[in-house]
Order: sequence, then C-alpha cells, then structure tokens
Amino acid sequence: MNLRDQRYMTALSTEGSFVSAARKLGISQPALSRWLHGLEQSLGTPLVLRSQKQLVLTESGQIYADGCRQCLALYGEMRQKLEEQRSPSLTQRKIMLGGSVVRGSKTFAQFYVDFKKRYPDIHLDIILDTNVVLHKLLLDGTISIAMLGATATSMDDLEYMKFMDEELLLFVPPGHKLSYDGNDRDPGDYPTIDLQELQDTPFMVQEKETSYSELLYKLLDRNDLTPNIIFRSNMLPLLYDMVCNGAGAAILPEAYYRPEDHISVYRIQPRIIVYQGIGVRKGYPLSEPEEYVIHRIMDSWGSPYYMHRYAEYYLEQRRINVIGAADKPGKHERSKIDQ
Repeated sequence: MNLRDQRYMTALSTEGSFVSAARKLGISQPALSRWLHGLEQSLGTPLVLRSQKQLVLTESGQIYADGCRQCLALYGEMRQKLEEQRSPSLTQRKIMLGGSVVRGSKTFAQFYVDFKKRYPDIHLDIILDTNVVLHKLLLDGTISIAMLGATATSMDDLEYMKFMDEELLLFVPPGHKLSYDGNDRDPGDYPTIDLQELQDTPFMVQEKETSYSELLYKLLDRNDLTPNIIFRSNMLPLLYDMVCNGAGAAILPEAYYRPEDHISVYRIQPRIIVYQGIGVRKGYPLSEPEEYVIHRIMDSWGSPYYMHRYAEYYLEQRRINVIGAADKPGKHERSKIDQ
C-alpha cells in the first residue's frame, strides 16, 4: 500500500519545515518541495504558506494533514493486528509491567480486574523494584512497560511519556520549632523555607536508587544537612509516618501529604518538580492491550485530562513512526522522486 502522500504531509506538518521534514523522510529538500507542488496542483488548493522562518499550514492543509494522520494511524493498527494474527507468539499473551513497590503496586491493583475482563486470554504481571532496576529490565526486554519517576522528560535510551508533575515538599513533624497551624491556609498554600533553618533537625531520606535521590542528596549537601540523616528507606509511606510520629523531617512528593495528620509543610525555593511517567524501549511496537495498560495507569494515578490527550497524540505518533520506518521508499522510488 503506497502511503507516500500521507507520510510526507504528516512529516511536513509535524516538523514545520522542509529541511527537517526531508531529513526525517530521508529524501532531499528540493524533492519534497516538488512533491508538495504537484500535490497542491492535483488538489487545486494551496496546503502551506511558505515562510523563511517556518512552514504554516493553510486551512486546507490542516484538513489534509489531519486526514493523513488518521490514515496512517488506522493503517498502523491494521498492520499490528495482522502481525499479531500471523505470529501467535506475539499474542501469547503476556504483558510484563514494572513499577515501584508502593505506588506501582497500588496502581496495578486498581486496573487489574478491568484488564482481565477486557483481555481474559492475556496474562498480566508486574515486577516491583527500584527505578534503577526497572530501567535496566526495560532495556533487556524483561518488561515492556514501566512506571518510572524521573527528573527530566527525555532519556537517551528510552521513550518516556510524562503523565504527571509532582512537587517535592519539606515535611516537618508536629511539635517542631518550625511547626505552624495550617487550618487557616488554603490547600496548596505552603510557606517557603530556607533549609539552613533545619541545621539541628534529624532527616529521613530515600535510598540512592530512587528516581530523584541524586537531586535530593545534592540539595541536602548544599545546605550542610547531610550529617543530619538518621534513616534511609525507599518506602516513602514509612518516611511519611516517621515524620508524623516525630522522628524528624523528610522531603517527599506532595501526594503523600494528609492535612489531618497535623504536620507542617514547606515549599522549597527554588521549587523542585519531578515527574511520573511511563517508560518504553525505543522502537518497541506496543500492542493494543499494552496501550490500554498505559491509559489505565494514567486513570489510576489520577493524571490531568490534558495528559490523557497528550497520550493519545503520543501513541498515534508512535504508530505513524513505525509505519514510516517500514514503508520508507526504497532506492528505486527515491531515485524517481529526486529526478
């Protein structure tokens, strides 16, 4: 099936320039310009507004580009289903997911029953471990999808789909000299603090295998608080409960805070934002059940609606890219285009 027009138009609309689109498609920029000129003549309407800075789609161009994306996405789904039917080994049907011991297991439990109702013949399992181990298991193919925390949204060796931002906050135990009454504060209205004020305060921290431990240890070291560390654990609920029981302070994601526990919460300046997301090996062909798992992870985690829209776009682009890799023109076709 020849989807050249669809691939070329999608590349143009996504990249926003002839040079970038041609590079992505593996053809010359003049060849791409000639192709577009011929397409516009055949359709009888301009599709782009040429500019030295950036290519802009006309209204007709936007309609055509949207249609091209839909065609490629549908074709990708069809090829995926045909491949699964042709190769029973691909549909054995086992999905191995990765996640953290606490939040990963909780999320998995929330959607497992719904998954089994929808895909009763597919075995869904989970490996619970630290971020570092899950990263390695993704790369060696032991797991296909992992729930990963991160301090950056791009990774050299994995595709990473962020589905939530989280702020790290300072949690101070009841009775501490910096405790305050939070009843008069609006939700999320946390005072800021200079960490130097905690020179005499014991700290509980994460082990060094967590996603943001390096950032956290640097922060404590910069403020001369590393000697104050009295306890380390990757069980964040344990660290939170220790704060509640007066053992010391901890820096944890905002999601763990419960106002009824009467602990005091401070915002660190500059604010520390970390991410929750899903990691997949680069180029790994996600099956329909695996895409369903991704959506259910986001539902169970409570991701904002706009992140769900982003997930749809991301997954559609993955299908298009897989098609582009499989259906790139061969030497014969490329020579015809460049003539």
